[in-house]
Amino acid sequence: MASKTFGSGFHLPLNAVDQVNQPPLHFLWVQDACILSTGILWTIAYVLYIRQGFQDRSYGMPLFALCANIGWEFVYGVVFPISYAETLTFVPWVLIDCGIIYTTVKFGPEQWKHAPLVANNLVPILACGTALGIAGHVAFIKTCSSVVEAALYSGFTLQVILGAASVAQLMARNNTSGHTWTIWVCRSIGSFLAVVMFSWRYWHYPADYPAVGSPMTIFIFTCVEIADLTYPFVFASINANHKNKLQ
Repeated sequence: MASKTFGSGFHLPLNAVDQVNQPPLHFLWVQDACILSTGILWTIAYVLYIRQGFQDRSYGMPLFALCANIGWEFVYGVVFPISYAETLTFVPWVLIDCGIIYTTVKFGPEQWKHAPLVANNLVPILACGTALGIAGHVAFIKTCSSVVEAALYSGFTLQVILGAASVAQLMARNNTSGHTWTIWVCRSIGSFLAVVMFSWRYWHYPADYPAVGSPMTIFIFTCVEIADLTYPFVFASINANHKNKLQ
């Protein structure tokens, strides 16, 4: 997975921009650390979503976010891969997502018993939602100036959606089934390190990553952090209320 260049330094395979710029080794090390850490943390979060789903007989990832994430990972990992590093990360995520889909289909009807139309049609909802997600991401790529720009905007927008939808899900259920502190820590730090990675790239090569410094990207980055930092307060409040009821 790693290649050896720049003397004795090891790093991940270079993306298209780095192949042209041939950046110094310290740049690659920071970039690679963010990529690997983000990949590992999100992988742990996905596995914990599955584990907690079985434990609580529920599911934690909101339906819309699940469909959109699967579509994003498939499109940017298989259809329009940005680099080998992303492909080696995104493809396993798609496979792990199958476990999240399983827990959603298996335990979702109980969470949607107040809405029988949803409870009885989770499979077609997820199938159609994922298909639309894939089509939407492909269309967005063809609208943007580059795949990298499309991945940036759509990827972080999905993080906003997942963060906000997770908060809404906790509030609507008034319980924390399918959720844990560890899942939040892994995905929030993983998302933050992704922000750090793109900021690192922009700091050193602004001409190659102009979208990162745009007002829209700064707004999206801010929304990601607001959603992620709101989550623990809602989670803690619901947990406290539940403990008070048990006393």
